[in-house]
Amino acid sequence: MSQTVTRSLQLLQAPGCPRLSVAHYQAPGRSTALIVCPGFFKSKETPVFRRLSERLAQEDDVVCLDFRGHGRSGGRYTFSAQEPCDLRAVLEWARPRYARLGVVGFSLGAAIAITTLSRQAANVRSLMTVSAPAAFDEIEFKWWMPEAIRRGIQGLEPGAGCRPGSPWLPKERPVEHIGKLAPMPILLVHGTNDVIVDVRHSWQLYAAAAEPKRLEIIEGGSHAEALFRDDPEGFCRLVRTWFARTLHPALKGGVHSS
Repeated sequence: MSQTVTRSLQLLQAPGCPRLSVAHYQAPGRSTALIVCPGFFKSKETPVFRRLSERLAQEDDVVCLDFRGHGRSGGRYTFSAQEPCDLRAVLEWARPRYARLGVVGFSLGAAIAITTLSRQAANVRSLMTVSAPAAFDEIEFKWWMPEAIRRGIQGLEPGAGCRPGSPWLPKERPVEHIGKLAPMPILLVHGTNDVIVDVRHSWQLYAAAAEPKRLEIIEGGSHAEALFRDDPEGFCRLVRTWFARTLHPALKGGVHSS
């Protein structure tokens, strides 16, 4: 029997962070939640992330956040330089509410998740990254290529947008931190037709990660949330299977390298 899921908006304020807005999808009696981290220009209010959160909330509670400079959060976006503060604040808010947390990060949201969790995993038991860059300095100019712009226009939705800050602030390289996440299980997902973050980035991250880890390559797949938009059933099946194996201790099933 499916549970009734409610959606509420929460405003969080943590030292050193702007006001942060999160959407909390919850059903009674759950002890697990997924933290969803959108990428640049995306927010929890875009239709694609609302649909994704609603689908995932059929199995686990979901907390989808607006990073600074996006949606209803304050501040200006710094392209992963200062955003780890935002995710830490959300993890601190979620920690007393849930025994086990999983994190799903998209594009720069995935990069932020890797660097943040390498220092503060709290009760995070599993991580899934989608189109994660190994390093920002290897993708910063690809956003302005004609094909990337065309793909970006295709994905424009109500609720998208960004209030940018300085793109020149120093940024950590996820590839240098992903190895520190062990023994947390890591699933890296990437499409072969990603024109913004090339699939080689996930190969680099996979090589630098420690076990347990898995790499899932989507043949012909595009960038980040477009993998869900293009194949909702297949993408949600991938998410649910992964977290069933790594987040729910009562369910059996190992993590296998790919």
